Amino acid sequence: MDRNLSTLWAYLYRHRRQYLIGILAVTVSNAAALLPFYFIRLIIDGLNARVQAGALAGITLGQIGWYALDIVLSALVSGALMLIMRRQIIVASREIEYEVRRDLFAHLQTLDKAYFDRSRTGDLMNRLTGDLGSVRELLGFGAWQIVNIAASFTASLAVMFSLSWQLTLVVVGVLPVIVGALYVLARMIHARHTHVQEQNSLIAAKAQENFSGARVVKGYAMEERELESYRALNLELLRRNIALTKVDGPLRSFATLLLGLAFGLVLLVGGRQILQGNGDFTVGMFVQFVGTLDRLAWPMLMAGWITSVTQRGLASWRRLVELFDARPEVARVPAEAAAPAPVAGAVDLKGVTLRYGDTEVLQDINLHVPAGTFLGITGPTGSGKTSLANLLTRLVDPSEGRVELDGRDLRAIPTRQLRDAVGVVPQEPFLFSDTLANNITFGLEREDLPTIPTGVSVLDVPAPPLIPQRPEEGRVQRAAELAGLSGDVEHFPEGYGTLLGERGVTLSGGQRQRTAIARAIAREPRVLILDDSLSAVDTETERRIIEGLREVSRDRTIILIAHRVSTLRHADTIAVLDEGRLVERGSHEELLALGGHYAELDRLQSLSSDVEREDEDPAPAPALTSAGGTA
Repeated sequence: MDRNLSTLWAYLYRHRRQYLIGILAVTVSNAAALLPFYFIRLIIDGLNARVQAGALAGITLGQIGWYALDIVLSALVSGALMLIMRRQIIVASREIEYEVRRDLFAHLQTLDKAYFDRSRTGDLMNRLTGDLGSVRELLGFGAWQIVNIAASFTASLAVMFSLSWQLTLVVVGVLPVIVGALYVLARMIHARHTHVQEQNSLIAAKAQENFSGARVVKGYAMEERELESYRALNLELLRRNIALTKVDGPLRSFATLLLGLAFGLVLLVGGRQILQGNGDFTVGMFVQFVGTLDRLAWPMLMAGWITSVTQRGLASWRRLVELFDARPEVARVPAEAAAPAPVAGAVDLKGVTLRYGDTEVLQDINLHVPAGTFLGITGPTGSGKTSLANLLTRLVDPSEGRVELDGRDLRAIPTRQLRDAVGVVPQEPFLFSDTLANNITFGLEREDLPTIPTGVSVLDVPAPPLIPQRPEEGRVQRAAELAGLSGDVEHFPEGYGTLLGERGVTLSGGQRQRTAIARAIAREPRVLILDDSLSAVDTETERRIIEGLREVSRDRTIILIAHRVSTLRHADTIAVLDEGRLVERGSHEELLALGGHYAELDRLQSLSSDVEREDEDPAPAPALTSAGGTA
């Protein structure tokens, strides 16, 4: 079995009971749907016999009534079984859609930053919506019609053979032509649907980037260029959809043509048999045969559509399997790999070298940070500061050397334990379209999702609340106060319950940074890393935040990455990076006395501050005397 199909089979197997009941219901329903033609045959042959023999033989009015009742009961049984089938197969397809989406999202959570850096958000969203929808259609209505077609052909051909094998061979002779055409067109549909979905992903990615970067597009007045680019992508999608339609559209027309040919041949051959027959093939049998053949009309017409649905679904499933096959570059350590241990917060980098491909961004870094230390890190742009932070949170692993927490290699610490112990505020804080309180408490433990026992439908399990009803107000306010945010919150319309726009767009840059800092502080991590997270705040706010961090750092390790000397001067120790090397280390006063990179940075920033002050406070103009001269 193809590996992609075996992966899909795993989901189908969980719902085998629903599918088996549905298949049985479809099969019996199709058999019951053929019974009315049998009763019609009996009525016609009985009436014909009565016409020929008069009142001495043939059918009676009472028998016709019973046959009519049997026809109604057969239709009721067939319809009831089809309802049962829909309740089983269609619901199962919806549940599988839920499970696949859940598992895909859970799998994406295990992937590391590198995967998302090289993936386009729009493409991922299109796979989780458009492709998954095609798969659900295959497993629901598609599966139903596949079984329906198979059951219809099996039951109908069996009845037709019992009536006249000669007429049945006429019908069967048309089937290979249909199958051959469907096979050729199916391969073309599969390839062209894949091309359509790839283009859909490009369009989704383009739209997502423009929505997220609306400020940049408008700031540079590039609306027309982006419209033209989007139009080109949309035009290509139109071309690909038309190419798909060219092979998708003829299926039903071709099946209709062959079905009409089959009906014509049956009427010609069957009529001749009746006219020349010896009574073995009656008019009633001919009517039953034609009625049974008519029952094949819908399955034959649907065969083309089902071929299209099947190929679309399989092509989309292969695109989803590509997501399942993605693996993180940084291997996650399972929670059961080591027992939880208390974390003091001592950090060590021993001979750490980090490479991205052939580019070396950190070289032979040796750094010891005792627990409870306030460490500052600075250096020119591109010196490796953020890469160092990524190592401490294990977003990347060192190419050489070891990174340790309390003497334990980070690669041996379960991922969940590590992320609980280390909090980070990135350079570009991300906020959710949620309340301010929920953004601050995002990293805190919440109620687990309900577990679903085996054999219980997901529909029978209540959904968890999307937003916690009562966040820990005291903890939120304390974190906001330490992050210098509480003063701003007093002016918000709903306080901590204020809803933020997408990515926190309703807040200023400084407020977003301080919200991200409060979110990290609220978790009370043993190691707190701030990666240039004070760049958008003024010096007074920066001073208050540093004081708050000093209060927090009494029993925690804080690593502050910054460019401004004013931000770093309060740190216990400052490490200076340059071109991926650790070139200086010491306190603010020690590094100034050293007269190296840090002292030069302080000198340049002092000159810049003096120039800014002169621009803001120009010297007053000379006073004029009464005589018009200067005093």
